[in-house]
Amino acid sequence: MSRRAVLLIALISLAILGAAAAPWTLSGAGLSSAVGEHLRVRYGFDFHVAGRSTFAVLPTPRVKFEDVKLAAPNQAVLVEGGTLRGELRILPLIFGRVEISEIALSDTAITASYQALRSLDWADLLEDRPHGRQARRLIVMSSSLRWTDLKEASLDKLNVLVNWAGSDKPLYATGSAFWRNELVTVAEASLHPALLASDQISPISLTISAPSGRLTVTGEAQLGEDPRITGESLIEATSVRDFARWSRVELPFGSLMQALTIEGDASLNRRRLSWPSVALTLGTDKLEGTLAVRFDAERPVISGTLAAGSLNLSDFFRPLTQTRTASGTWSEEAIDLSHTTGNDLDLRLSATTAQLGLMRLDDMAASVLVRPGRIEASIGRASFHDGMLKGRLSLASANGATEFKSQGTFDAVDVATFLAAMGEPRWLTGRAQGQFLFEGAGDSPVEVIRQAHGRTSVTVKEGELVGLALNDALRRVEKRPLLASLNWKGGRTPFDQAQMLLNLKDGIGEVAESRIQSPTLVTNLSGQISLVDRSLKLKADVSPVTTVPAPAPAIVFEVGGGWDNVIVTPDARSLIQRSGAAKPLFGPEGLPQSAPLPLAIAQ
Repeated sequence: MSRRAVLLIALISLAILGAAAAPWTLSGAGLSSAVGEHLRVRYGFDFHVAGRSTFAVLPTPRVKFEDVKLAAPNQAVLVEGGTLRGELRILPLIFGRVEISEIALSDTAITASYQALRSLDWADLLEDRPHGRQARRLIVMSSSLRWTDLKEASLDKLNVLVNWAGSDKPLYATGSAFWRNELVTVAEASLHPALLASDQISPISLTISAPSGRLTVTGEAQLGEDPRITGESLIEATSVRDFARWSRVELPFGSLMQALTIEGDASLNRRRLSWPSVALTLGTDKLEGTLAVRFDAERPVISGTLAAGSLNLSDFFRPLTQTRTASGTWSEEAIDLSHTTGNDLDLRLSATTAQLGLMRLDDMAASVLVRPGRIEASIGRASFHDGMLKGRLSLASANGATEFKSQGTFDAVDVATFLAAMGEPRWLTGRAQGQFLFEGAGDSPVEVIRQAHGRTSVTVKEGELVGLALNDALRRVEKRPLLASLNWKGGRTPFDQAQMLLNLKDGIGEVAESRIQSPTLVTNLSGQISLVDRSLKLKADVSPVTTVPAPAPAIVFEVGGGWDNVIVTPDARSLIQRSGAAKPLFGPEGLPQSAPLPLAIAQ
């Protein structure tokens, strides 16, 4: 064969290959009708093409339709606009039959109905048919999904790849989409559609990630009248607060939590999601126990019993520490419990060591109950600074206001270590016992304080007043009363017992009874403690222990100022009255009421 003939054959072959590889634009509706018939018979979809149709043979037979419309029975799924590309199986095409092995949809608007999809006969749709197999791959690109009955589940920029080799094979899927302006990625999903459609158990695997968390499930699923999923689960939230705000899932204390991980074997059905044995990580704390979520109540109910070695609950008590402004006054911002009472919670906690703000508890057993607009927390028992503490706290919204209640008892508490833990000077030592009751209501912290009422009693045994040398001052006052006013600071005053009874009404605490007893002196305290402006107005009478009661106390101290700046000063009037040298200077009536400052006169 001559070279010219070989060249001619080569050119003809290239022309044929080029023509086969190039897409041909078809003017008639024959191809689209054939594809539509295949989609209707195999999947039940009605198929319409409003735009251009093209066909190519190489490298594989394929079709492309523009501006398409696909409609499933009962409007379960409706696909409008965009482009449909399909790869055709070669063998059926040789025999004049159209079968699509791969479907790709791009730039389409998908509308679906959850209830309509549930009503479809999936067992029939997924059954093998002699006239054709299902497509082995489905690709959706740059599309949107809108639900007619799940308004909050719409997706944008949807990209999905689904592979399914056959009805007896598992289905694999991966993809991503934007939900509420955040990218959600399905890294892995696998299941057996045929088994699920026939109410049989199917192995499943699912991994979903988003900027605020990740969900992984590996186990088994079964549909039917009572669908259920069982297997290993892992839920990770880098920030529960961000997840709750993004997903709009109302979680109890969701606005106060940061990182959270829940891991364990789980079981899910229509009524309940449970972890019989769960490992939960909250921040850096690790807890173990049981956890469950009930769905058959008016609101989802989260319940559980968890134990931890160390547990930091400071974030949950942060709102209580924010009741004061930077200047130290009570806040006037409205109290809103709606952000912390989403869904119901019934939780029991135990911890070897628990941190509640500045308070540390050992061997704690506590419970937390959340209901709509209501929070209750109780400590059944706890070791507290070598002593014991029990207490209960509740917050409840009612008639536009918030009711605050707290009560508790404590026994054998080391006062010095408690003051140090609170960041206060150790001005008192001893073992304290007592009880407290506090109630108030208002729309802001300042209103709660203004309407506060309650009762507190405290007894401290075998302690010392640090920084007050009252015994030395009593010895000096007998000899030089005026000099005693200058030598009361420093040193210590030991006592056998100190007690106080405080009655609270409208934010003002009235000292009903207060007494410090020691072998050498007795001190009585009277006056008021204001919670409203955080101030003190007290008077302390100090007298030596004698067989014959004295007509007047030996020394009187005025205790005043703010809680953060307490000022203790001797009452110079009482000292001058005891001074034989100074008293005559003021005549038989003693020191007049309008006299200058006593210390200045004494000097």
